[in-house]
Amino acid sequence: MPQFLHTRRAALALLGASALLTTGVAHAQTTLEKLREQGFIRVGFANEAPYSFATASGQLTGESPSVFRHVMKQLGVNAVDGVLTEWGALIPGLRAGRFDAIVASMYITPQRCEQIIFANPTYGIGEALVVKTGNPEGINTYQDAVAKGAKIAFVAGTAEIEHGKLAGMERSQQVIVPDFAAAVANVKSGRTAAAAFTSLTALDLAGKDEGIERATPFTFTHDGKIYKGEGSFGFRPEDTALRDAVNAELAKFIGTPEHLAMVKPFGFDASNLPEKTAAQHCAGE
Repeated sequence: MPQFLHTRRAALALLGASALLTTGVAHAQTTLEKLREQGFIRVGFANEAPYSFATASGQLTGESPSVFRHVMKQLGVNAVDGVLTEWGALIPGLRAGRFDAIVASMYITPQRCEQIIFANPTYGIGEALVVKTGNPEGINTYQDAVAKGAKIAFVAGTAEIEHGKLAGMERSQQVIVPDFAAAVANVKSGRTAAAAFTSLTALDLAGKDEGIERATPFTFTHDGKIYKGEGSFGFRPEDTALRDAVNAELAKFIGTPEHLAMVKPFGFDASNLPEKTAAQHCAGE
């Protein structure tokens, strides 16, 4: 066989292999394409009103699901299915593929950014303590607990645990519990003097139980500034395209009259609009 035929066949074989590789890459389905095709997205939530919770009829609602549904509809995904998960299991559950996003108004922190990626914040909020009605131990802040050697209940995986440490709390003063109901139960039983939540969660819980109240005033400063946590949706590290698509929609929506009207029933207003990007929070700024 002439040498040029060998060369020609080799070249054709290489071209065929290249075409197959190119075709495979071109048809690799992205997470967003998969979600559009199946028509829904599964999301993890931890039943924390008013951020993300299930109603008595089982409907997923709250600040985070409401905004997320709007964004996903804009992206061509019409249904959002919730997977109830303990707070401390949300990030492991996402990474394990139990759901495709965390929709629980999760604070964006540098530690969490090492495990997952976040969309830009949808809200900003402070914190507060829940205590027995009448606040018999006089615990309004983390610093009060430090000064009196009192114990505070913290939900596993929440940012408040680290804030208590930053305020000087000893590990022995922090009682870690699996969920919000357990934190309240610790306060009512007297095992802890208080339980730590975001301010809106504290207000919501206190409004449902005459045996507890939100302690005021509450302050927590970090680096000389009053702390304000900002939260959003979490995604697997490889789903940057999905996160970027969500960010593009959030940029058009957050702060608009439609957005503010949507979150008003959950206690949010213009004072809760975020001030930083996810990248800034991940960098610890």
